[in-house]
Amino acid sequence: MVRRKYSDEELKKARPGMDDLRNVPRLPIYAILENIRSAYNVGSMLRTADALHMARVELCGYSAFPPHKMITKTALGAEHTVPWEKHASAIDRVDTLRRQGMQIAVLEQTTDAVDFWAAPIRFPVCFVVGNEVTGVSDEVVAAADLCLVVPMMGVKQSLNVATAFGVVGFELARRWHAGSERLSP
Repeated sequence: MVRRKYSDEELKKARPGMDDLRNVPRLPIYAILENIRSAYNVGSMLRTADALHMARVELCGYSAFPPHKMITKTALGAEHTVPWEKHASAIDRVDTLRRQGMQIAVLEQTTDAVDFWAAPIRFPVCFVVGNEVTGVSDEVVAAADLCLVVPMMGVKQSLNVATAFGVVGFELARRWHAGSERLSP
């Protein structure tokens, strides 16, 4: 057999439709995007959330929200397939989601941050990413159950926020599918 790439037509044909996905449970993974300054980053994170079939994305503070030309460019339609909500305050969402039984995990470099590969995650979980320059706000960091850090092995000590979102999102999905840390909500 000769290896070949799938054609665009083959990929489109294999893609599930919205009707197909309505009956597939979403992963118990939520995300808060706090004050994300780049609409392209928001679109990229929505696209990743779609790939993971995440439960919901909370767009907080001055993060851009659909409809938005730059979000559409990178989301490629995911702004229509991922449940999302716009909120003024990330800390209010953190408080609400915690009351609903969610673990709040902030992706931020803090004095007590845990390497996310080994972090004690409990589902349902909401992970928080913050502004590209200033990160997650101090009040949200203080309110978190857990701070996660992606280990950096090179000179640079951070990733683009959308890249970090994907790295952490896929690890959380892997853990959920592995079943090693599932807890009934």
